[in-house]
Amino acid sequence: MTRRYEDFDEFCDPDNPITITYNDALDAMQRIRKYMPETPYAISHKQNDFTMNLFYKLETLHRTGSFKERGALNSLEMLALDKRKIGIVVASLGNQAIGLCYYAKKLGIPVTVVMPIGVAINKLQQCHNLGAKIVVQGGNLTESQRLARAIAREKGLTYINGRDHPNILSGYGTVALEILDQIPNVDAILAPVGSGGLVAAVAAVVKYVKPDCLVYGVQSEKVPTFFKSLEMGERTNLPWQSSAADSIAMPSVGINAFHTAKPLLDKMLLVNEDWITRSVLHLVEVERLVVEGAAACTLAAILGNLVPELKTKNVVCILSGGNMDAVLMSRCLDRGLAAEGRLVKFKVYIKDSSKEFERLLRLLASGGYNVKRQFQDRVWVENEIYRVEVKLVCEARHLEHALELKRIVEREYGPTSAVFETEPFNEKYICPCYVRKCCN
Repeated sequence: MTRRYEDFDEFCDPDNPITITYNDALDAMQRIRKYMPETPYAISHKQNDFTMNLFYKLETLHRTGSFKERGALNSLEMLALDKRKIGIVVASLGNQAIGLCYYAKKLGIPVTVVMPIGVAINKLQQCHNLGAKIVVQGGNLTESQRLARAIAREKGLTYINGRDHPNILSGYGTVALEILDQIPNVDAILAPVGSGGLVAAVAAVVKYVKPDCLVYGVQSEKVPTFFKSLEMGERTNLPWQSSAADSIAMPSVGINAFHTAKPLLDKMLLVNEDWITRSVLHLVEVERLVVEGAAACTLAAILGNLVPELKTKNVVCILSGGNMDAVLMSRCLDRGLAAEGRLVKFKVYIKDSSKEFERLLRLLASGGYNVKRQFQDRVWVENEIYRVEVKLVCEARHLEHALELKRIVEREYGPTSAVFETEPFNEKYICPCYVRKCCN
């Protein structure tokens, strides 16, 4: 059987990877500019705290809320007229498909989108609203891509690998062109990394124009596929895990992306879930910017003090997208608050009487704590038929205020009657950020 009839993508061939170049991005810029204005940048409100000149490249302000539409539009513009009439098929977790659907509708190109089971409903709905045919099948993106290629062969559609097609990556390179034009004295650019397309394209452009400018990739430690691939010197696969940065939780890396980025990337960084959610919280509360977890990874590396060498430098964080549904946003914000010690979860055993419950609440109110949630358990209290277990989530002003809460409750009820579950109060859950904090 020849390769032509196998499950094979000629544009993502491991035996013949394609290198993305500065000229590819320049050509892409000429194609997309008539439809797509450049995105602005914002200056961080906390530059003094970070001890660096920090800028945010606001890819969240694209019409579809993500940088992905740069590659989507470029790839559609390069389709032959006969291919446009027949249509395309793509597998996506959301952002890439939304970008393709948006511009395909403008250009009159039929689109079929294959999405894995469990994809965010808001992203699926956006694709549907833009007129795409939706197929929900596959346990992860890799399985959905395999099905998309099968659909392409069966129906004669053009399959576009939304994470590694060279035309997609060339479109991503226009981000770097804009950054170099807007902030010509930039010293370092941080980009989120999933399968590696964005960071590869950015590195290809930046290292051609300004070789001394550092390009760092940032990835969640839950699925460090690109990090491990660079470490091993070859592409590797890892099992998928859920993450606050779900859109970059990729079990595999791009063939062309890895080939392009490997010799150019200055550093790959891993950030944990707590720092990602703290970054989402910081961007919402302080910078007034709504981003998804993947985009917040770049700031997480700075908040987590992983890049001390960038102090006093001109640094750009690419905020790659803002398509986070309300439920996940709420969870991220709550987890970020907990990681900062501003949400504290604990349980305390008290006598089962209204007077004792009133005394507990007065104790919390006098300390300036706000009760966010509470639950009373009278049934499953071992050996204490006249006591009640009160479970509470309280809001504190900051970490020291939260530590004071622990001291107050333990002093009043005794350390054996009060159990604090939130880090950094419970060693079982303690995270590296607090280990570093304690050691400084």
